[in-house]
Amino acid sequence: MSNFYLLSNARLIGAVLFLLNFSVHESQGQSAERAIVTQPTEWFALNSNIKLHKKFGIAFDSQLRFVQDFESAQHYIRTGLEFYITPKLSFVPVGYMYVWNFQYGKQPAAYVNNEQRIWQQLIYRHNAGKFFFHHRFRMEERFIQKHHTDQEGNVVYDGYDTYVDRVRYRLQVQYPINKPKVEAGAWFITVYDELFYSWGKPVTFHKPDQNRMYASIGYQFSSKFSVQGGPFYQMLIKKNGAQQENNVGALIQFGYNFDFSKQN
Repeated sequence: MSNFYLLSNARLIGAVLFLLNFSVHESQGQSAERAIVTQPTEWFALNSNIKLHKKFGIAFDSQLRFVQDFESAQHYIRTGLEFYITPKLSFVPVGYMYVWNFQYGKQPAAYVNNEQRIWQQLIYRHNAGKFFFHHRFRMEERFIQKHHTDQEGNVVYDGYDTYVDRVRYRLQVQYPINKPKVEAGAWFITVYDELFYSWGKPVTFHKPDQNRMYASIGYQFSSKFSVQGGPFYQMLIKKNGAQQENNVGALIQFGYNFDFSKQN
């Protein structure tokens, strides 16, 4: 287990460092050649940490993503086994995710290709005064469905025939407004920025291909339950670099945690 942890950890950190070597900005010439659309987006998220033991638990989250007045864009469920290395550091050596994709918006896909993912994650948390910093490094191995149209015009399903690797890094900062920390009865502000980089056989665009930015205000009802919401921006460049979505709207998040560790 320790060898697997070290290898996965090294792969994750190495990939993130590789991502950070790339600039988010591109030349004006490249952007001018890309078909760019801007569309409204509405995202809803449920996040839960299920602590089974003082050393491990289950990480779970799910999202419903819509564009253009609640037109389904993408929905998913994700879960994984999380180990609590220290109070500041946690690690998911393996997790599973299923994604339902739809033909949506101003640049709809040619086919509906759903997706399965295996993922790994490293989280580091720390404080600076009342500011709470949350660093998330995530690796994803993506198995995506593939379809094609035959000579008779029939759509043929080719299975999960497309494979793509992706690395992500998110920096999130929280600040409690009326309390010394985010605890029951606290209003808080959250901001984050997340960068993505993909590679693999079908990917021909070799720069960070997605950026998500978020700012919200939230309320911690209890140690278990919180709600937050605010403006959200997603820049998404398609795998060939020829199309780009600028999705602008809102993200509302619900958090509910469970702690069964005291029962062990």
